Formats: sequence, C-alpha cells, structure tokens
Amino acid sequence: MTAPSDASTSIGVLRLPRRVVRSGWRAAMGLPWAAQLLAVMAVATVIARLPGLLFNGMFDRDEAYLAVMGDVVRHGGRLYVDVIDRKPPVVPFAYGLLRELSVDMRLVRLACAVAVLANGLLVAAIVRRLVGQRSAAMAGGVLAVLGTAWFLPADGQAANFELWGLAPATGAVLAVLIARSKDRTAWRWFALAGALVAVAANIKQPYIAAGLPIAWEAVRHPARRRTVVAGVGGALLATLPLAALADLGLLWRWAWADNGDYLDGGLSTARALGVGVGLTVVFLCFHLPLLYGLLAAATRRVKLDLTIGIWALASLAVIPLGLRFFGHYYQQLVPPLAVLTGTALATAPRWAWRVVAAATVIATGVLAMVSFAHRPDLTDFTEVGRYVQQTTTPDDRILVWGAVPDVYVSAQRMPAGIFLHDGYLTGNWASREQVLDAAVITEQPYRDRWSMFLADLADDPPELIVDAARPGTDWAGYAPSRYPLGALLDACYQPAARLDGLPVWRRDHAACPTP
Repeated sequence: MTAPSDASTSIGVLRLPRRVVRSGWRAAMGLPWAAQLLAVMAVATVIARLPGLLFNGMFDRDEAYLAVMGDVVRHGGRLYVDVIDRKPPVVPFAYGLLRELSVDMRLVRLACAVAVLANGLLVAAIVRRLVGQRSAAMAGGVLAVLGTAWFLPADGQAANFELWGLAPATGAVLAVLIARSKDRTAWRWFALAGALVAVAANIKQPYIAAGLPIAWEAVRHPARRRTVVAGVGGALLATLPLAALADLGLLWRWAWADNGDYLDGGLSTARALGVGVGLTVVFLCFHLPLLYGLLAAATRRVKLDLTIGIWALASLAVIPLGLRFFGHYYQQLVPPLAVLTGTALATAPRWAWRVVAAATVIATGVLAMVSFAHRPDLTDFTEVGRYVQQTTTPDDRILVWGAVPDVYVSAQRMPAGIFLHDGYLTGNWASREQVLDAAVITEQPYRDRWSMFLADLADDPPELIVDAARPGTDWAGYAPSRYPLGALLDACYQPAARLDGLPVWRRDHAACPTP
C-alpha cells in the first residue's frame, strides 16, 4: 500500500534493511503509473494467495463440489442433466477447462489469483475516478487484494465462487461511474454493467445484489429510459451465451427456482442469527484496515459516494439469505469497503495512513501464518479412494450417499445418482436443527427428485456405493436404510469393506445384471 510518505521502511516483522527498501522503491517509482500499479498489485496478490498456491489439496467442500462438476463436464457430461447441484454454471466450467490441463488444484488457484488481481485493479480504478489520487487508488486496490485473504484458510484460500465473482461485480460498478461523465454513449456503459452483473450472478447468485447500485445510477441518469433499457438488455444478452454451458431452462430451475426447501431449511432462527453475529464480529476484527472508510464517512471526514454506499449495503444484505452463515459469504463485502477506505485515505491525515498500514501488515502476517499452519485437506479419504481405484475401472461410476464430494475427488471416479448433495433427496441441508421424517420424500419436490435419482441408478448402476451418513456428523440420522436406497442395497449390493469410517457396498452382478 502506498502512503504519502516513505518515512517508515519496515515491512511487517521482517524489517528489511533500509537501503534494500529504498532501492526497490526508487526502481518501482521509475516505472510509468500503470506499471507501478500492476507491479504493486501483483506483489500483493502473491502475498495474499501464496498459501493456496503452495498447497495441492482441498481447502473447503465447495472446491470438491466444483472439482467433481468440472470433471463431469470435461468427460462429456452436462450440467443439470448428468450432475445437479445448486451452483451456477460459470465456475464449474472454469474448473473443467483448467482440470483438462491439470488436476493439480494449484493451477485452479493460480487462475483464481488472476481474477483477484483483476478485481484489485478495478477497485484502484474506481478510487482513482472518485478522488483522482494515485496513492489512494493504489491503497484501495491493495486492500481489496489482501482483504480476500483475511479469513480463516477455508474461507480465504479456497478457489470458491465468491472470489471468481468479485471482478465482474466490481467492473459493473466501475462502468456506471464512467457513464456519469458520458452523455450520448452512457447507455453503452450501462449495457456493459448489466452484462457484468449477469456474469457475476451466474458465478454466485448473491452477486445479483451488484445490480442495485447499477439500477440506482440508471434511474438518476438524465437519459433514464435509455440507461435502464441498456442495463436490462446487457444482462439479457450476457445470459444467452450461457446456453452453451447449460440448458437455460434447467439452469433457471436448479440454480434459481428450485431452492425453496433449502431456504426453508428448518433452522433455529435464534441460533442462526447468533452464528451470523459471531461471524460478522470475526469478519470485522480480521478486516479492521478496511473499516477506516466507514469511520471517515460516519465522522464526516469524507463525503460518502451514495452509489458506493448502496453497493456496500447490498453486499451486506445478501449475506443472511437462507440464514446459513459461512465466512466466505463475506468476501463480497471486501471490494466496496476497500473503495470506501481508499477514497477516505485521499484526504486522510498521516496518522490514518500509518494506522491502516500497520493494521494491514498485522492482519496479513497473522492470517498468513494461520493459513500455512492449518491447511485442511478434505480429500484425505485416501484409503477408500485407493480401494475404489484398485477395484473398479475408470469407466465405472460410484455413488456417495450424503454430502461428501471429496470422496469422488479422492477416488477419481464419476458420480452416479445425478445429485451431488443428497439434501435434494432428504431435505438435510447444512445446519438443519432436527432430523426430518423419511416420509417427506412422498411430498414435492422430493418425490420428483427421487424419481430422477432412481432412474439414473437403474440406467447406469454404480459399481460401488459409499455410505457417508456416518455417526458424529449431521448425516447420522439419514442412513440409506430409511429410504428407497436401502431396498436397492439389500437387493443388488453386498457389503465389501469399511474404509476411512465409511461402509462400502459392491454391486452383485449375479443378483442384478447390468442393464
């Protein structure tokens, strides 16, 4: 982060020699502004993403879901037909393309790091447009990049949806800010903004909130009718190419419309809100450097740009939807907070720069050490994965009952049964307070989903079925024996092994010949 003064030449606890810092600083300052910005942002990106770039494992379960969906796509499968999950299509296809080159997760995270870098550059461009100061713009961009790493490892280093969606959402806001200074061509920028919001929302649904600041700018523009139509038209036009990734009707159903049972997840509202408050406090503590802009606006040290304020509030408002709180949901808040702080630093006193810089160094250092010290590998189902690979062929499919997609990743086999998460079949979504009665499957939408599930198993039976409804987890009350799957196991499968705590059943071809 660039400060108004280079009086301090200490970088965190490393305390590099003064002459090294000064020589590096002079070399950087000799570059054109754009090159300076890119160089500083690239260094910040490496610092922020380094723990993930050095680790070839899964940081969180979303990475496993994405890896499986990407593998289905690259093996010729179709999203929402051969594999169904609640995820929009853009990131699974990105995973599919990248895993075609290498299944090493570090390649995926490298591509995600480039997306984080692009977002930082866009944040810097927004700050520069709002206040015109280069140092403030660079500070905002660096905070946007480093802020994505100020989470616990599973939320900060995983190449999940939120990180991929940052750049298009930020780009949409930048587009409408540019349109402020345009007259006849403003509609083009609103069309671009609408298109970018559509892309972001098809990366992760909550990014549709980025449409609120775009709508605000559109309705207050002198050419209101033209800008509104252009924004909506841009969003629709950007949606059409998604037909190449997935059937638009099925995309609408599974990613947007068929979410009622998930949103109505039978949670304890008080407990969920308690978790939300706790996670919000943790986010604020980890992101203290990003709060200076809010403080400056609250104390009227700086005038708040209303569009940026709407962007921040909209990004906050979508977090509690569904009352399921995870740390990575807060990633969407990082860019608007970075813009607010960057613009506030343009007129901030020297002490404010020093406090923000010190807080940035501390947050980055502490959370980097945490990320290096604790890097969970959810694919550590090595025993069951090795067994599957040794006793099946690459063309054989397996079924993992429950919600443990990392078993598919470890086994390197394609999934059976269409649904990656068996909450679709049981209603058991994350944080459900009580075990649902199995009779729920006679009701809609579960009845239709079970028909699809059983039809897929009948058409192409899995060679192995792995039961991940193990004790001590939130799947303990959802054993296969409670559902039609239990009858299928009794009729067509034999217990074969118990590995990594998971019972494995093998198909009895004599009892149930392959269709």
